Amino acid sequence: MDDAIDVLNNFNSDNNNQINLQRPYRVMDVANYIVNRFSEQEHPITNLLLLKMLYYLQAYFLVSDNERLFTGKIQKWGYGPVEPIVYSYFKDNGAAPIWHSVQYAVNDDGMLRMINPEGRHLQKNDRLRIDRIVDRLYNRYHKDPFELVEITHGEPMWLKDKDRIENGVHNIEYNNQEIAEYFSNGEKWPW
Repeated sequence: MDDAIDVLNNFNSDNNNQINLQRPYRVMDVANYIVNRFSEQEHPITNLLLLKMLYYLQAYFLVSDNERLFTGKIQKWGYGPVEPIVYSYFKDNGAAPIWHSVQYAVNDDGMLRMINPEGRHLQKNDRLRIDRIVDRLYNRYHKDPFELVEITHGEPMWLKDKDRIENGVHNIEYNNQEIAEYFSNGEKWPW
């Protein structure tokens, strides 16, 4: 979907405005979906766990559908995979649980527009698959999401840049092809 058309047609703070989105989604739409899902269940998640969930979701869709779930670039940081846009919107929570989705800004031909997350819907089949994966990750790692940091630190995509990361080099991006190849045998998922 063309971002400019999406923004112009869908920018509306009226909660009655329902928008059915298409893949690849904006990363903030996926992040907000996950945040809302867990907060509605009274099990809010931290930014750290959210960021790892996004990484594994992207990997899953790259392997299963040969397509990205969301736009955005996942980077290699000291705590493993991070999508910097999502990190920036939720970083003020620190290690505290995230209870609410957030409005986010998009650049539309040089004009900044705010997107209200209310009424923005991922496709049902994608939601079901996302739910299954994030539930597995939550059930296994919500008490100690740093276990996922350790797991990602053992993956070859992160290890090959470990020295650069630890020396403060920024903006080192994951390669989607490498991610898909690494997880393609189905044995390396953390669930």
